[in-house]
Amino acid sequence: MPLPQIALILTGGTIDSVGADRLDLAWYIDNNKRLDDGELVGAVPELATVAEVEQVAFRRLPSHALVDRDWLDLAGLLHGIFERGEADGAVITHGTNTLEETAYFLNLVLKADRPVVLVGSMRPASALGADGYLNLFNAVRVAADPASRGQGVLAVMNDRIYGARDLTKTATFRVEAFQGRDLGPLGFADADGQVRYYHRTVMPHTTATEFDVSGLESLPRVDVVLSHASADGAMIDACVAAGARGIVCAATGAGRPTPAQDEAFDRAGRQGVIMCLSSRVGSGRVVRSPSLRARGFVAADNLQPWKARVLMALALSVTSDPDTIQRMLDTY
Repeated sequence: MPLPQIALILTGGTIDSVGADRLDLAWYIDNNKRLDDGELVGAVPELATVAEVEQVAFRRLPSHALVDRDWLDLAGLLHGIFERGEADGAVITHGTNTLEETAYFLNLVLKADRPVVLVGSMRPASALGADGYLNLFNAVRVAADPASRGQGVLAVMNDRIYGARDLTKTATFRVEAFQGRDLGPLGFADADGQVRYYHRTVMPHTTATEFDVSGLESLPRVDVVLSHASADGAMIDACVAAGARGIVCAATGAGRPTPAQDEAFDRAGRQGVIMCLSSRVGSGRVVRSPSLRARGFVAADNLQPWKARVLMALALSVTSDPDTIQRMLDTY
């Protein structure tokens, strides 16, 4: 029986970075060096036992340098690969800083049920104890496994399989940096060679969403503003002046901005900007109260602020109606 065909798309990040020496675990970005094309795959010959891996060219950047245009191009690349029947699944290597945002964007816009798995590492390829090689092997295993089909966009880090909506980075240097804080992983790429799923998301994704980015050249501007003690409305006013169509507030507790920020949000609302309240605490829901609805606010449910930004941008590409946007936030 032929092995599954997996497209491997390298977008950069720690996983293919090269430090100054094997103990360069923190400043390797300053070294400004990456593995050559084919070198990452060549270092993991075991990949050939689980799939036929074909590397597909894409720009390689640190993940904190990616912009919306990169996401749109990546979605277009994946659609082309699947529409031409060139792969049974795809693995995307990615920097960990914004891996969860790229994963969630693709989870909302890809119109394919074939597995797409994002993977990264917390240590560079040159490091003593580099984690990227095993992460890559496990990601290919997951993408090649029939049970991954229809699960939405996934991420594999440190043997764990996460759904794109649940995943978040929770540590700066630790290998066990990713969690699904409210719900945990969907399953595991385990030590005995098994890919095991124990639950699946019920939130609509990929082929079941209403978002089509095939004709888009850009996304509406949506900014994120942090709330903290003594925060005023200056940042909110600046976002409006810069052309934001939506603003997400990483608010305190269960979604509380300061009074001065509230005043600025009302000014923004009068100019047609949609305000979304989320929380800075990292876990739990933010809900839309009757008073928020009356003011035209929407609430992010349990999405992290940066993921709410992704969904808000896609929603604003379709509608400016707060009630419709709230339905989308509650659905996806």
